[in-house]
Formats: sequence, C-alpha cells, structure tokens
Amino acid sequence: MNNIISILIVFLLVSFISGCTSVPIPKVVKYSIDTPVTENKKIKNINISIQRVRGRTQFDKKNLSVSPVQYVMESYSTAQWAESPCSMLTDDIIAYLSKKFNYVTSSSLNYNNSIDYTISVYIDDLKHIRRNDKWFAVLTLHYEIISAKTKKVVINKWFREKIELGDSSVQTYVNIQNKSVDKFLQQLTSEIAGL
Repeated sequence: MNNIISILIVFLLVSFISGCTSVPIPKVVKYSIDTPVTENKKIKNINISIQRVRGRTQFDKKNLSVSPVQYVMESYSTAQWAESPCSMLTDDIIAYLSKKFNYVTSSSLNYNNSIDYTISVYIDDLKHIRRNDKWFAVLTLHYEIISAKTKKVVINKWFREKIELGDSSVQTYVNIQNKSVDKFLQQLTSEIAGL
C-alpha cells in the first residue's frame, strides 16, 4: 500500500512539474520615456545640476501602473517600463537640457564649473487610468528650481496633464506620456531661460 501511495505521489509531482514547464511564458514588452530634442543653439549660458528624479514607490520600479477602476491600482503583466520612470525621466531631463544650456550634470559636486541652478523633480502620478469607459494618460510632476548660490527655491510648481486616449492600448498610453513629458521639458526650459 505504501509503494502505491509513493508511486502516486511521484506521478503527481512529475505531472505537475511537466505541466508547469509546458505553459508558454508570456512575452513582456518594455516601453521607455524618450523625448526627442530639437537641435538648436544654446539658449543661455547657464550651468545646471539635475537631482535624480524621485517619486512615489510605484514609480521607482519597472511596473507600468494601471487603474482600471477608481481606487484600484494594478500593474500590467506583459508590459513594463524599460527602467524605472524615475531613472528614465532623470536621463531624459539631462539629455534634453544639455542641448539647451551651457552645462548640465547629474552631480552637484562639480569643481570645474560653478552651478547656477539645481533642478529637483518628483513624480506624483504616472498612470494609465480608466474612468466611465474612457481611458486617460495621467502625469503629475512637482518640480523646483533652486539657486545654487543662495540655496533658495526660485520656482516651485506643479505640472499636470490628464489626456483622454483614443484607445486603451499601452502603446497609445506611452506615446501620449512621451508627449506630456516633452511639454513639461519645454515648460521647464522656458522657466530656466527666464531666470
């Protein structure tokens, strides 16, 4: 009797393991925040330091956040960011502003060039949401421009976008978020140039 039970247990374990290995693993598509920069002359001779973008915990991971119904937060299983949005936005800001200003760095400890301003950005919201059968791309950023000389905040603002999407696809959502980030970077550039 014990041999039959042992054989049955081994058979069930082998069946379970072989069943798990035959299930195909879904392909994960990775998306990026990537804003193209128009080539032009430098706007102003300003040296800028960019602090690493911070954000809510869910935006410092590769998970792509979706809210299919109000008060519910989920992540897509087959879609994610290539890197955390905090990291990608940091790189995007540096790449964008370096085409516009004299010197841009991610390190404020710079001994060769004196820094004029430090930029601090916080991701408060970066979601694909569904409300009343409509899909939206939501982006909310808080940012500060700080004078490196006086250590005082010169500009303290919010950037908010909530754009209705034509369809519910992740690709459409990412395309719109990239356009929103571009709009934010243009606004940030304009404000720095006005200082």
